[in-house]
Amino acid sequence: MMRTVFCAALIVSACAPGDRSRQSAPAGPAQKYAGTWEGRSFRSASDTGTPIRIVAHVAQDGTLRATLMFTTVQAPPIPIRAREVSDTALVNEIGPYHSPTANADVVTRTTGKLRGDSLNGTFEMRPAAGGKAIMTGTFRTARVTP
Repeated sequence: MMRTVFCAALIVSACAPGDRSRQSAPAGPAQKYAGTWEGRSFRSASDTGTPIRIVAHVAQDGTLRATLMFTTVQAPPIPIRAREVSDTALVNEIGPYHSPTANADVVTRTTGKLRGDSLNGTFEMRPAAGGKAIMTGTFRTARVTP
């Protein structure tokens, strides 16, 4: 009887799903964007910029997940959805959120180019309810932690 119980326990433990927390996410271009990024968004060449922080990670399913924070404003993190991810370019949709600069509820689309630990590009901000762009500009960020 004891041997039967031991064999049954051995079979159950061998067939049980393993601890998936140690499995790494699938490799791919999303991994190149993981980490904490800090920088500024600019409305014009003379603008001193709005400080931002982006925290990104690769989920278990291999997708890029991220949040945006305005470092000078007390507000919850804003969700970022990666729309296109390649080895050198990233297109994101941010929000909806309340923009401290536009003082409106908005959705922002960004297009960035990756060069080493720098991600720089352009953005276009639209009302969250839809409509024409209310602000465009550029952003410059650098990865501060992988």
